Amino acid sequence: MSLVHLEAGAGEAIRLSMPAKESNRPIRIELHSTGCCDASLGLCLDDVREADLIYESDGLQFVMSPEIHQLAGDVTIACAHDQDKAGFVIKSAKPVSEWDGFGVCHIRT
Repeated sequence: MSLVHLEAGAGEAIRLSMPAKESNRPIRIELHSTGCCDASLGLCLDDVREADLIYESDGLQFVMSPEIHQLAGDVTIACAHDQDKAGFVIKSAKPVSEWDGFGVCHIRT
């Protein structure tokens, strides 16, 4: 099972955006609200929880709750380099909103 697919350059961009002292922490794929739109998937540094699904890719450890995986399915993470959009774009196999894959997120610490 491949919970997380990283598009070209995404792994390196994730590593560069993480604080050095937290570079070994798992990256949680979570559901969050931006406050103005539908819920979307986001990223944050977190600890592994007992029921988590764990996936390693490009030397990074990703975690996701079984409930989020059931809701969203497998995810693809790309990095956005546009001057208007800098950060990460997360697309899910089962879109969580009509805006799935359009928003840019940053890794919360």
